[in-house]
Amino acid sequence: MSTTTKSQSQATQFPPLSEIGARALDAVSALAEVNQRVFGQLIELSSSAASDRLRTMGELGTAAVEAARTTLAPASPREMFEEFRQDPLAWYRKSFLSAMDNTQRVFKLMETNAQIVSRNAERFQAAATQTGKEIEQAVSACASRLREIYGARA
Repeated sequence: MSTTTKSQSQATQFPPLSEIGARALDAVSALAEVNQRVFGQLIELSSSAASDRLRTMGELGTAAVEAARTTLAPASPREMFEEFRQDPLAWYRKSFLSAMDNTQRVFKLMETNAQIVSRNAERFQAAATQTGKEIEQAVSACASRLREIYGARA
């Protein structure tokens, strides 16, 4: 009789096979769901980053075109020689001011490019932070569900 009591107590410790299968199926379902949510968020983040990258490239191109548009077209060598012949000091002064103006434009373009890249980095950081929070929530919900599935019997 002690062997039957012993086998009955062992049988009550383990859940029935159908319950084990149901729990395993629930666990796989929970993991698949969190996997889908996480990969969805990562795909959304990467597509957002690609979109921002294209926007940034367009803004950088626009800034470069604007900088190029504001530059003065160089005069022909004949005109430059004629101007030098008439008033050499004015020619030197004009050349110096033109060089300074071009240097100033280059620095302005660099500043504009830095601002554009900085804005892009801020947008990406905000999107990455949001994605991280959503992934954390999905994993936390999955962990809670797995605790419910396997902790209900324990």
